[in-house]
Amino acid sequence: MIAIPPRPKARGIKAPQDTAAGCRVRAEADLSAAKAMLTANERIRLETSAAAWNARAVMLQGISEEAASLKAKLQAAKSDRCTVRC
Repeated sequence: MIAIPPRPKARGIKAPQDTAAGCRVRAEADLSAAKAMLTANERIRLETSAAAWNARAVMLQGISEEAASLKAKLQAAKSDRCTVRC
Protein backbone atom coordinates (compact mmCIF):
# COMPACT_ATOMS: atom_id res chain seq x y z
CA MET A 1 0.00 0.00 0.00
CA ILE A 2 1.22 3.51 -0.80
CA ALA A 3 1.90 5.70 2.23
CA ILE A 4 0.24 9.10 2.28
CA PRO A 5 2.80 11.83 2.96
CA PRO A 6 2.15 14.05 5.98
CA ARG A 7 0.52 17.40 5.46
CA PRO A 8 3.05 20.26 5.29
CA LYS A 9 3.08 22.64 8.23
CA ALA A 10 1.52 26.07 7.85
CA ARG A 11 3.68 29.16 7.75
CA GLY A 12 4.51 30.28 11.25
CA ILE A 13 5.10 33.94 10.50
CA LYS A 14 2.52 35.82 8.46
CA ALA A 15 3.24 38.90 6.42
CA PRO A 16 1.78 42.07 7.96
CA GLN A 17 -0.80 42.42 5.18
CA ASP A 18 -2.02 38.90 6.00
CA THR A 19 -3.07 39.84 9.53
CA ALA A 20 -5.96 41.98 10.73
CA ALA A 21 -3.64 44.12 12.84
CA GLY A 22 -1.29 44.72 9.90
CA CYS A 23 -4.21 45.76 7.70
CA ARG A 24 -5.43 48.20 10.32
CA VAL A 25 -1.96 49.75 10.54
CA ARG A 26 -1.93 50.23 6.75
CA ALA A 27 -5.41 51.78 6.88
CA GLU A 28 -4.36 54.23 9.59
CA ALA A 29 -1.25 55.16 7.59
CA ASP A 30 -3.34 55.80 4.48
CA LEU A 31 -5.81 57.96 6.41
CA SER A 32 -3.08 60.04 7.99
CA ALA A 33 -1.40 60.47 4.60
CA ALA A 34 -4.75 61.51 3.08
CA LYS A 35 -4.91 64.45 5.46
CA ALA A 36 -1.61 65.78 4.08
CA MET A 37 -2.57 65.54 0.40
CA LEU A 38 -3.11 68.73 -1.54
CA THR A 39 -5.49 67.53 -4.25
CA ALA A 40 -8.89 65.95 -3.83
CA ASN A 41 -7.94 63.05 -6.09
CA GLU A 42 -4.98 62.09 -3.89
CA ARG A 43 -7.15 62.27 -0.78
CA ILE A 44 -9.91 60.17 -2.32
CA ARG A 45 -7.46 57.51 -3.49
CA LEU A 46 -5.90 57.20 -0.02
CA GLU A 47 -9.28 57.21 1.72
CA THR A 48 -10.47 54.48 -0.63
CA SER A 49 -7.30 52.50 0.06
CA ALA A 50 -7.85 52.89 3.81
CA ALA A 51 -11.42 51.62 3.46
CA ALA A 52 -10.17 48.60 1.51
CA TRP A 53 -7.55 47.82 4.18
CA ASN A 54 -10.21 48.10 6.88
CA ALA A 55 -12.49 45.72 4.97
CA ARG A 56 -9.62 43.25 4.61
CA ALA A 57 -8.91 43.52 8.35
CA VAL A 58 -12.54 42.72 9.17
CA MET A 59 -12.50 39.75 6.79
CA LEU A 60 -9.24 38.36 8.21
CA GLN A 61 -10.47 38.84 11.78
CA GLY A 62 -13.65 36.91 10.97
CA ILE A 63 -11.67 34.08 9.37
CA SER A 64 -9.35 33.93 12.37
CA GLU A 65 -12.22 33.83 14.86
CA GLU A 66 -14.06 31.18 12.82
CA ALA A 67 -10.92 29.01 12.64
CA ALA A 68 -10.38 29.32 16.40
CA SER A 69 -14.02 28.41 17.05
CA LEU A 70 -13.83 25.38 14.77
CA LYS A 71 -10.57 24.27 16.37
CA ALA A 72 -12.12 24.52 19.84
CA LYS A 73 -15.17 22.51 18.72
CA LEU A 74 -12.97 19.81 17.22
CA GLN A 75 -10.85 19.62 20.39
CA ALA A 76 -14.01 19.34 22.51
CA ALA A 77 -15.42 16.62 20.28
CA LYS A 78 -12.12 14.77 20.34
CA SER A 79 -11.88 14.91 24.14
CA ASP A 80 -15.52 13.82 24.52
CA ARG A 81 -14.95 10.87 22.20
CA CYS A 82 -11.71 9.94 23.94
CA THR A 83 -13.36 9.79 27.40
CA VAL A 84 -15.93 7.33 26.09
CA ARG A 85 -13.58 5.08 24.10
CA CYS A 86 -10.20 5.53 25.81
